[in-house]
Amino acid sequence: MRIELGGLEELGGKFSQVYEVADLPLDDEEVRLVEPAEIQGRARRIGTEVELRGRVSAKLEVPCGRCLKPVEVPISTRFTERFVRAVSWAADEQHELQEEDLNVAVFDGAGIELDDLAREEILLAVPANVLCREDCQGLCPTCGADRNQDDCQCATNEVDSRWQKLKELQM
Repeated sequence: MRIELGGLEELGGKFSQVYEVADLPLDDEEVRLVEPAEIQGRARRIGTEVELRGRVSAKLEVPCGRCLKPVEVPISTRFTERFVRAVSWAADEQHELQEEDLNVAVFDGAGIELDDLAREEILLAVPANVLCREDCQGLCPTCGADRNQDDCQCATNEVDSRWQKLKELQM
């Protein structure tokens, strides 16, 4: 979806879009949408800049951090993004970034592509380490068996040779 800035005042600056699962590829092999994602918010002009504020919500499927089973994770996050015209930054020979510039994106001056913003905000909201359950035992590092389903017969007291010298330390 593209927000055309010419018609921004007619809608009161509000925008809303629902993305079906197939309509918003996340470009990440491990993360996928399992339910439609929704982005909604308000856009306003501030001089030559445009500020978007809103919320993105979706339900994702990500792998468990220990056993790699798919886990459904609901996300809901707020965002604030400023858009500046590309020519205003291109004119600056050197531009020192400030903290407030971290949420700045460049646009063509006529409209803003909402799909890219929605994709970015969804991927940024994915938790760093998702577990299928708190007591997930993960995969055996030797044979790859799922320890939640089977007890493998691999030796568990095997010590990495790089740590062997630490055992010899006398305190």
